[in-house]
Amino acid sequence: MPIVINTNVPALKAQNALTRASWGLNQSLERLTTGSKINSAKDDPAGLYYATGLNSQISGVNAAYSNVQMGINMITTASGDLSNINTQLERIKDLATQYSNSSLTDEQKNAIKAEAKQRVEEINRIAKESKLNKVQLLDGTQAGGVRLQIGPNADPATNSLTVTGVFEKADVESLNLVGGSSKFADIDAAFANASTAAQFIDIVQDSADIVTERISTAGIYNARLESITDSLITKNENLTSAYSTVMDADVAAETANYIKNQLLQQTASSLLTQANQAQGVLALKLINALA
Repeated sequence: MPIVINTNVPALKAQNALTRASWGLNQSLERLTTGSKINSAKDDPAGLYYATGLNSQISGVNAAYSNVQMGINMITTASGDLSNINTQLERIKDLATQYSNSSLTDEQKNAIKAEAKQRVEEINRIAKESKLNKVQLLDGTQAGGVRLQIGPNADPATNSLTVTGVFEKADVESLNLVGGSSKFADIDAAFANASTAAQFIDIVQDSADIVTERISTAGIYNARLESITDSLITKNENLTSAYSTVMDADVAAETANYIKNQLLQQTASSLLTQANQAQGVLALKLINALA
């Protein structure tokens, strides 16, 4: 083996080992600090590209989940208000049944008619005030249906759902109770006498049937949206797991790498010092020998 003094090969090797150990040490420290295995594109370009796509899908699923929950809340609110309207209709039907009894006194008839008017006004009030986050539900604004984005992709066939048959206008005229196309213009006409009150019973029942059908439709949509919710939760879990596999640092493995590189750094530093000292001693001996 030749003896040279211009190039300190052992020191060069030790320097390279020190550089690699320092780089590995810094990388492990960064991963432990951030908790991420990929902190820049240079760490894993393909992995970062894949993870970015996964993250975009996760965001889309989360947005769809929020939309579905909003849809459930809207339907639940509308269904509850429709149930309240049905309660009013049931009472109006009872009042019409009572009024059809020709043995009532004028005072009793007036009391029944007055309550029926209050019930009608309450139905109109419920229909007007039914809303969620300032979105009107039963005043006819949403009669065309409410479209929900239920998936993370753009294809409307599989990623959107339009809720219909729930949010139609629900005032007494729209329910054909009184006014509009109803047989009776108002409560006074419906409660004009025992005969009209008897006829009004079937009309009230028809209105109640309309409301009941809407409540049933609301239940069907809610059941479907609950199923979609479960599907989105599962999809989110799977995507998040895949993202974690690509991006998240293995703390135990990185801790072991950190300790290993720390030892390698210390060893390389020591060897570099020794190599430089040895080269210096050799050069001094050669100089003394030539003197």
